[in-house]
Amino acid sequence: MGEMSRKIKPVILCGGNGTRLWPLSTPERPKQFLKLLGDKTMLEMTLDRVQRSRLHDLFFGRPLVIGASRHGEWIKRLSGEADILLEPVGRNSAAPIAAAALASAPEDVLLVLPADHDIGDVDAFHEAIGKGFDALEPGLITTFGIVAGAPETAYGYIEATGDGAGARRVKRFVEKPDLKTARAYVASGNFFWNAGIFMFRAGDMIAAFEAYAPDILEAVRAAMPKLGGSGGGSHASLLDAEAFSRCRGQSIDYAIMEHHEGMKVVPVEMGWSDIGSFQTLWERSAKDADGNVLVGDVKATGCRNSYIRAVDGQISVSGLERALVVKSGDDVFVRTMALAERAVGPAGR
Repeated sequence: MGEMSRKIKPVILCGGNGTRLWPLSTPERPKQFLKLLGDKTMLEMTLDRVQRSRLHDLFFGRPLVIGASRHGEWIKRLSGEADILLEPVGRNSAAPIAAAALASAPEDVLLVLPADHDIGDVDAFHEAIGKGFDALEPGLITTFGIVAGAPETAYGYIEATGDGAGARRVKRFVEKPDLKTARAYVASGNFFWNAGIFMFRAGDMIAAFEAYAPDILEAVRAAMPKLGGSGGGSHASLLDAEAFSRCRGQSIDYAIMEHHEGMKVVPVEMGWSDIGSFQTLWERSAKDADGNVLVGDVKATGCRNSYIRAVDGQISVSGLERALVVKSGDDVFVRTMALAERAVGPAGR
């Protein structure tokens, strides 16, 4: 590894409940532990993206996976060669990011990623990571903004100043807009979807917490265990329950990003989706000649543009159009699906 190489420590946030995809996703087994888009779980797909890069000078270190202790067995089973930090209670995203910074050397460059998102163009993702690394300055935090392909109202937005494809200064973070506002954002060319992906040096993030959320930092510091172990495989550690329970829950956007002046955003088109709905699953899955996505033991006759999935048992349906049918255990979920005219990212894989 040369002197000019760019080495990054991936931090995978794995604590969500994924309730929007019930009955597939449940609090006991949320979507990051499900095989929604192929033969690997969302967590495994996320980890695969930060194993190696085609960029000759971009290298990934040993990942740190942070998630709920109640999901510990799933995380250990799926994380491979990784360090694991388990939260006894959920405290949103600020606390685990503080923990990741405290668990790292001050000069380490951390890349924070949600475990349950999909990225269709991994090369574009790595190119953006390289730009973000190159843009890092003392005290700077970089985020990655998805070039808005439509006026989405389900995402927060990042407003940038300046122009160009490189890193741009962040003017502000904004909440999920109404449709009229979202259309104005997209038309301006200066607003990007907030994907919750961040890059920073660990010492700079600790300094930001000291400035804006010192109580969160101190509660997490008091809860920190010793991480890692000898040999390969995964190594899991548990945050102290009593100390961590005293930490307030807040998102990293509210705790740090909206206050921090040293923010840049790298615009990127990489076929990103948070897989937040069954419609999105339909859009991003391979379909048969009639536009159906059929997963599991499914018998479908005369159906069109539908998402039909049997986790266990069998589903037999006939004559459905734009329908969603999901069977998992004793639960069967049926509804019409208002299919979008656009497709977010590649249709099949």
